[in-house]
Amino acid sequence: MADFSNSLEEFGRNTERMIIPDKTTKQKMTAAGAKVLSEALQKETRGKHYQAGRKIGKVKHLADSITYEEKDVDGVDNGNSVVGFTGKDESGINHARIARFLNDGTKYITGDSFVDRTRRVSVSAIFAAQQAVYNGTGGGSHGTTHHPS
Repeated sequence: MADFSNSLEEFGRNTERMIIPDKTTKQKMTAAGAKVLSEALQKETRGKHYQAGRKIGKVKHLADSITYEEKDVDGVDNGNSVVGFTGKDESGINHARIARFLNDGTKYITGDSFVDRTRRVSVSAIFAAQQAVYNGTGGGSHGTTHHPS
């Protein structure tokens, strides 16, 4: 039984090495997916929550505060990318907090799940972008923060 267990372990390690890309490729893949999600989220946010002509000093609109970074949470460089809304320092208001209220709702606001829905409907497009990079037909920039316009 120990031989079978060792064989399965070895098979798992070998399969993992064949399938999992190196960090640079992983970073390009996750960046490509993050770009797709951020563009979809920007379009959805603009469609659901844009108030044309509204001016509040230098504060950006929620749709213009969507960004992605080719690092993980807290700037950890591990090949992951994150998508989100800018905070107070970058845009004058904590857009992530506002987006959460609009998405989840509050005691006074009925949430519309626009972020959750965008994530769900974007899965295929995100996967296609990542697969294109993995197969060598797509690209990605490395180590940058993006503010789609």
